[in-house]
Amino acid sequence: MAERRRSFFDRRSGEDRRKVHNLDYFSKGGVERRSGKERRSKVERRKGWIRVSDWVSVFTGNLKSRKSAK
Repeated sequence: MAERRRSFFDRRSGEDRRKVHNLDYFSKGGVERRSGKERRSKVERRKGWIRVSDWVSVFTGNLKSRKSAK
């Protein structure tokens, strides 16, 4: 199936649909206002990977065996 690229512009109004965030808000101590539940799992689900922090995992497995598995 062909990958379809979405336009950033609304085809009817011509306005840019991307959200613009003010980085000054956070640098001046602003807090995150989203109220949704965190959907990411705390457990690393990939074999040979170890979770280092909320955002980073490190591969610790054998690189050669991983390439041959593809």
